[in-house]
Amino acid sequence: MGIPRIITSLGFKGFRLLWLSTALGNSGKWAFTVAASWAIFSLTHSTSLVGAVMFASMIPSVLFTPLAGVLADIFNRRYLYSFSLFISALATGCLAVFQSIGYASPYLIIVCSFLMGAAISFQMTCTNALMPDLVPKSVLYNASALQGSVQQGAQFLGSLLASPLLVLFGPNVVFILCFILYTSAGILSLWIHLKQPSINTESFQVSRLLRPIGQGFAYIINKRLIGLIILLVGLHCFLTMSYTSLLPEFISHHLNAKSGVYGTLVMFVGLGAMLGTLSTAAISTARAKGFLYVITAAGSGLSLYIMGFVHMPLTAFLIGIMIGGTQAVFMALSLSFVLERTDIKYTGRVAGAYNVTAQGLMAIANFLYGPLSKIIPPNINMMITGGSFVIIAVLFLALSVHLKTLYQKSSGAKKIKGKGVM
Repeated sequence: MGIPRIITSLGFKGFRLLWLSTALGNSGKWAFTVAASWAIFSLTHSTSLVGAVMFASMIPSVLFTPLAGVLADIFNRRYLYSFSLFISALATGCLAVFQSIGYASPYLIIVCSFLMGAAISFQMTCTNALMPDLVPKSVLYNASALQGSVQQGAQFLGSLLASPLLVLFGPNVVFILCFILYTSAGILSLWIHLKQPSINTESFQVSRLLRPIGQGFAYIINKRLIGLIILLVGLHCFLTMSYTSLLPEFISHHLNAKSGVYGTLVMFVGLGAMLGTLSTAAISTARAKGFLYVITAAGSGLSLYIMGFVHMPLTAFLIGIMIGGTQAVFMALSLSFVLERTDIKYTGRVAGAYNVTAQGLMAIANFLYGPLSKIIPPNINMMITGGSFVIIAVLFLALSVHLKTLYQKSSGAKKIKGKGVM
């Protein structure tokens, strides 16, 4: 019996191990997000400090992802990936120890969030760079979609595990759970075998690290379609995926609910991401993927806009599924489009640029949206940002000659090179 098309990539052992390791690691990430943000809000009742936690966990992507991309093109990507998972385990383990001895400082949580963010920037870059090494290009979207099902869908599993522990025992037990998940992910990643040499001594010179970073960005600028896809991903992350810092206040004041509803809403967003990516993973034709790209681009902004009108937790859960599904599929499609069009020599650097754009703009947005909630209520913020992205996405997709190649009949048949219209 053959492997079902929806899980074709899992037929490759290396990718299967990467997928399982990512599932565990990202579950730890989202369990940490739930515990850390609620712990900060409980200690300080400050949305600004919740935003600071989100900023601390995401801004390392701006600082470290370009470096991670270069190192992923030089060193063995699997070694870097495994090392970064154990760093995350160390950060969450230390936080659990300090919390258990009564040192419940919001600033300690912010510092650990920064360390987690640094490790995650390497994990995301190495994961994206590893996929073309583990599966053929013909199934890259399937691999990207399945990765999306655990990268985004881990919101469901991580929140499902974290929410009851948070309600019953508090954040400290959730931090212990994160340590267990990251340690397990790191151990599992050690089984991934890669033919890439562990180090290319001729290429690696510390004094010349900036040159390959610049080469990576020059490559993206020269490949106009890749650059536009990454730009739209950045706008998507800034406007539709940066609502996390708003959720505690949105739930506490707008929905008049408590921590259980917060964890459950995050869980339903993750469930939507998992269902969305798995239900579309079998799509293989270029035109079908292009149409899905257009639909999910508009849908991710529209669903966040609708969330701003919600007043009941049950309705918020249903809209959360829509948010998670459209956002995860859009991100999976964007990543597959980029990797399919990237030369293998630049995979790590392009993956790094992709991640630094996405995570960096999410970090900035979370940092801004927290303090802005004193002026603009969280639900109004969701309406403004969600509606803005719908307008931007429609304009980009309708006016860009390059982006039109993703969903028009000629997609894949023509190649637009060099200069020209947006």
